[in-house]
Amino acid sequence: MPTTDPRNRDVLSWVNGELVKQYEAAIPLFDSGFLHGKLVWSAPRLVQGRLFRLQDHLDKIRHSAELNHFPVYPGDDEIIEAVCKTLEANKMFDGVHVRISVTAGNQVTASMDVDAVIGWEGEPVSPRIIVMPEYRDAVYAKDGISVITSRFIRPGPLVVDQRSHDNNQNASSRALFEAKRAGATSALMYGEDGYVAEAAASHIAIVKDGVVKTPFVRACPPGVTRKVMLELCKENGIAAEEADLTRDDVSNADEFMLLGTMSGPVAVTTLDQQPVGDGAVGPVAKHLYELYSQALLDPAHSFPV
Repeated sequence: MPTTDPRNRDVLSWVNGELVKQYEAAIPLFDSGFLHGKLVWSAPRLVQGRLFRLQDHLDKIRHSAELNHFPVYPGDDEIIEAVCKTLEANKMFDGVHVRISVTAGNQVTASMDVDAVIGWEGEPVSPRIIVMPEYRDAVYAKDGISVITSRFIRPGPLVVDQRSHDNNQNASSRALFEAKRAGATSALMYGEDGYVAEAAASHIAIVKDGVVKTPFVRACPPGVTRKVMLELCKENGIAAEEADLTRDDVSNADEFMLLGTMSGPVAVTTLDQQPVGDGAVGPVAKHLYELYSQALLDPAHSFPV
């Protein structure tokens, strides 16, 4: 079960220049994100007063907004200012998950047409910036987790473009519920082409004969932790590549990992109630976790708040 830090009861969030409590009405009913899902987001991690890989997260949000045809999009500086003011108001310094959301702004009518995202005089409207920080520990246990294979298929880009990190996450939510009912931590999802997409809420990687392999980004958004992992492999002489992964590739892997913002690379020790490799956290997963933990504290990877 998800847990929350009691300090989060009093945390303030940022909504278009105002600091509000979690359950205060803060957006108009005709906000395009609330009405029709025109909301994109990503969530960097605050570590010792620095936001880890902030620019990568901002790029991810912007890319998602482009895929969803936002008429107007804020500059990075505007978003960064909102994030910094929010963290300062909450006196937050460490162990914080900072969810940054941007909606396309207000609509004049409840229409899915992006042309409805205008003011009453037909003028362009400003996108809405929302910053929701919360104290949060690692999501996954670093001593190994269990995963099942979901029966739900991740739609491809011609159905719902999963490269966009938006709030249309019904498929993933259903897969995660499926995993919870089975007593597992998460669910592995395949794309329409039969290749691995990602887990319900995280990217994945496997290890076979010492080579780290992670799926291509086709039926999932580009992941920041995935990007960091590939960089760390290259910098530290660990063979790594993007690949189309089949069910046989995953079931015969020596190691299997989920890659999440708040946990880094975490070993999957059982898949569909069968052990992965020898059923223990493998050496590559251990090494990557150590490298990721070091990168979190490296100023070269982060933005000071």
